[in-house]
Amino acid sequence: MRKTMLQLLTLAVGLTLVLGFAPVANSAAKVLLGTSQPGGATFEVGTAMGKVITDNSGGKIEVSASVTGGSTANVRVVQKKDKTLGFRMGMATAPAVAWGQTGRKPFKKPQDVLALGALYPLTVVYTTFKTTGIKKWSDLDGKRFVVGGRGGSIYIVTQIALKHSGMFKKVKREFFNNNQNSAAIKDQRVDAGFFFLNGGVPAPAYMDLSRTLSGKLHFFGPDETTIKKLADGEAGIVRDVVGAGSIPGYDKPIVSWGQMWSLMTSSKMSNDLAYNITKALYDNHEKITKYHPVGKFITKKTGLRGLKKVKIHPGAARYWKENGM
Repeated sequence: MRKTMLQLLTLAVGLTLVLGFAPVANSAAKVLLGTSQPGGATFEVGTAMGKVITDNSGGKIEVSASVTGGSTANVRVVQKKDKTLGFRMGMATAPAVAWGQTGRKPFKKPQDVLALGALYPLTVVYTTFKTTGIKKWSDLDGKRFVVGGRGGSIYIVTQIALKHSGMFKKVKREFFNNNQNSAAIKDQRVDAGFFFLNGGVPAPAYMDLSRTLSGKLHFFGPDETTIKKLADGEAGIVRDVVGAGSIPGYDKPIVSWGQMWSLMTSSKMSNDLAYNITKALYDNHEKITKYHPVGKFITKKTGLRGLKKVKIHPGAARYWKENGM
């Protein structure tokens, strides 16, 4: 019997080494990490971060990533009080966290949401077939335009941009997720749609779209005045430029807006757990690139980028203070 148990134990350890998972203690805090909609790479990045946190927590934390509706949906998720589920945290853009903290639309009242740290930049541009005649933001007048998918933050910022530019009532707005948007653009069921890049690399759904339609698409952003209004009025929004050649088949730079993805939770997470999660991730950030290339943008140096107007969890704040931030 003892020999059999020893053989089983040896087999279990062998599988652990082969699969690359570090052993996790039974008493580890199980943390659910909300990511975003399919096709945007957020789930894949969240899975990579979850593994790095789990493997470098000394057996104290086990993180599992799950697909969700996106930024604003995740802010709502961490409000839930179901005690049968693990401590919640999520990925959300800096603007979405700020909206939650202040109770600004799409939220009806302030939410219990606190940032742990900044992750990587997400840059939003817009695309159309060259044959539509749409060259710039004002050309969207009267057009069928996919502004984003409900549950994220892109559809909110895009509509704010439409309002700033006086275009809100002039376009026929559609609300599609990444895969629906990509398919609608490809099939020309819409005149234009959104398109985004993570750390300068098109998200999976859009990399496929741009490769399939290489040389046939035109890309653009809001006008400079509108971009300035976004950057001045919205926490976490910056003017950004997509370099020429970043998108397959497109060799011109694109001026638009960007935002930082962030890691967030609620005040229900203990200070010690928030500290340990932040430390395990940012002390080992270089290991994320083993699983996803966007990991190179997640660094300790940029861990508070775009969070100037956002409240930080006390446990995470302790970590950042220890690191001179």
